[in-house]
Formats: sequence, C-alpha cells, structure tokens
Amino acid sequence: MTVVSDSYMGFFLPADIYERLLKFLDGNLHFPFVKENEILGIFFLFGKNYGIKTELDILSAKDISRKTIDQLKREIIQFRNNTQFDNDYIREKYQRRVLQVYVEIQNDSMFEQIKANERISRDPTLLMYCYAHHVSYYRQKCFFEIYEPFKKDQLDKKFYDLLLNRMVMLSYNVEKTTDLPYKTITPFVEWIVKNN
Repeated sequence: MTVVSDSYMGFFLPADIYERLLKFLDGNLHFPFVKENEILGIFFLFGKNYGIKTELDILSAKDISRKTIDQLKREIIQFRNNTQFDNDYIREKYQRRVLQVYVEIQNDSMFEQIKANERISRDPTLLMYCYAHHVSYYRQKCFFEIYEPFKKDQLDKKFYDLLLNRMVMLSYNVEKTTDLPYKTITPFVEWIVKNN
C-alpha cells in the first residue's frame, strides 16, 4: 500500500461544510457559502489505514504535502487574479468535477448510488476548490502545519486507532497559528474522534 493510496483529505471546519457544498451544487446556496469571519480548516491524513512506518513513507507524505500546498497556492492565485467571482461560473467549475466523479463511480460495481452525494461532498478536488476559492475571495492568508507520525507518548490512548503512526497536515485560513483561538491540532482531533 502506497502512502498516496492510504491518504485522505477532508474539511473539519466549519462542521457543516459538506452539507453546504451539496446545497451550493444543488443551487440552494450562493457563493460564498462560508462567511468571512468563519475559520476554515482542512486536513490531509497520511497512513490512514496502515500508518507511516518507514523513512520512505515520511518522505512520500512530505512530498505529497509539498505538491498539495503548491497546487492550493496556484488555485488561490489563479482565482484571485480572475475577476469572475460569479456564482454561476464557480458552480459550473464544481459541476464539471461532479461529472468526473460520476464517471469514476459508475464504473465501480461495488458503489451504491445512494452514497453518491457523500462521495461528491468529500471529493478532494471539490474540497480544495472550496477552500482555495473562499480564501481567495476574502483575500485571506493561510498556513500549513505538518505533524510527523504521532507516537504513543504524544497521544491519549483513545486516539491510538485514529492517529498512532499517522502523519497529518493541517491548513487554516489565517496567517499564523497565533491567529487561532485554540491549538492548531485541537479542532481536528475533536472532529476526527466525533466522525470515526
């Protein structure tokens, strides 16, 4: 199992972002569907099922992190330079990705159609669009923080199944960690415990 295929990306703040994204795609919300004063938090979990066990795994996770940061920054800059903060333009971009997701899942005989909305609302490309477009729209800064594989002495026992030997990269739509009203990792840990 490679680090790439054993990785997962998601949103943990705001807590209802997946519902908002689906409402936006359905035309029931307009862009921006996150307020300027709301904190956005995204995560990348490396070694989700099998952990990060070797130095090569760590290097792979860091390489994926670097590429992801570059991709997000490009999307933010590109969107910021585009004067089209038009609701329909943005929805159309998201809908193109939704069509690609449908093509991917229709070829998967194990995939239940009922789970299509869940798959769409958790699609990493759509989530990265959502994050980048809101950061860009409000002309906000963002920072990234990478955590090396968590060891036993760094975690409460109840988190072992979720975080032991995993690497995490977090990003928030503020300039630096001190701009947050809590420790960087706290809301992510609360979210992952609640959702697993």
